[in-house]
Amino acid sequence: MNISVGGIKDISTIDYPGEVVSVLFLCGCPLKCPFCQNWTLLDYKNCEDTEISDIILKLKDYSDFVNGVCITGGEPTLQEKGLIEFLNQGRDLGLLKLDTNGFFPNVIEKILKMNLLSYIALDIKTRFEPIEYGIACGLPDSGEKIIEQVKKSIELILNEPSVFLEVRTTIVPNLIDKKEQIEEIVSSLSGVKRFVLQQFRPEMGTLDPNFKDLSMPSHLKMLELAKIAKKYIKDIRIRTLLNGEEII
Repeated sequence: MNISVGGIKDISTIDYPGEVVSVLFLCGCPLKCPFCQNWTLLDYKNCEDTEISDIILKLKDYSDFVNGVCITGGEPTLQEKGLIEFLNQGRDLGLLKLDTNGFFPNVIEKILKMNLLSYIALDIKTRFEPIEYGIACGLPDSGEKIIEQVKKSIELILNEPSVFLEVRTTIVPNLIDKKEQIEEIVSSLSGVKRFVLQQFRPEMGTLDPNFKDLSMPSHLKMLELAKIAKKYIKDIRIRTLLNGEEII
């Protein structure tokens, strides 16, 4: 079986907290977030249909140097059959982490039942307000539906104790950068043990070209927002270009 791949990073120290892993980029995404930095994966133009067994062999070449694989995108769960087959074939690759926006809770549920994942990082775009969420996802009329699906995905993951859930939000100037937004996000995350604020990084371009000219939020801004989040969740982290991951 083939799967559409945007690339493989052989070694990463930032994609699985505390571990060294390889990173597999899968193509396609149902969302059109204007600030997306992996926008080249969305339309499949820079992607290649690749036999899953060949991907596994390539990843095994790095197995002496890494502890597992992070599967990211795009949105990996969009390629449901390919993702499930990859997990089946890759069960001996070590730790398996999935990055997702939670858009497909039905796929999340199937994957959880396989008992192969150890870590899921789920992106929440902004607070659960339909118009605001739709705009952040680039789908202004779909916010209510997306929120419902994301909440369901979170619920499913929290009900699987063998999988650690990290929820993260990208801080984007003039879109998701207000204290009240962060407070509403984290106060709605009952049961979530880790929340990460990620610094918006436009240096590789963005889906909406207008966002490319925005500045990265300052380290001070990230810290201010993290302190708000700390009121609700103990394990708060920020990820920035210059400082990497910091525990607040």
